[in-house]
Amino acid sequence: MSRVIWRYQLSKQEQQLWEREELRGWREAMQGFVEDEAREQGCSKYAIYTRDNALIIKNAVIDDSKENENN
Repeated sequence: MSRVIWRYQLSKQEQQLWEREELRGWREAMQGFVEDEAREQGCSKYAIYTRDNALIIKNAVIDDSKENENN
């Protein structure tokens, strides 16, 4: 994997959903989606930003092949 960081900016609707505390499961799913996109693009990390470019989360991409070896 390259050392590039996959940068994702939430849409207006996504940000409204992200801010709702009761939608924690949706946040986790969104984070998984962004991580999958980063992995497909060959990135080693991903970052999610708000509409006004505030960093929400930054994390490393988990390599699927290593994850599958553990199962």
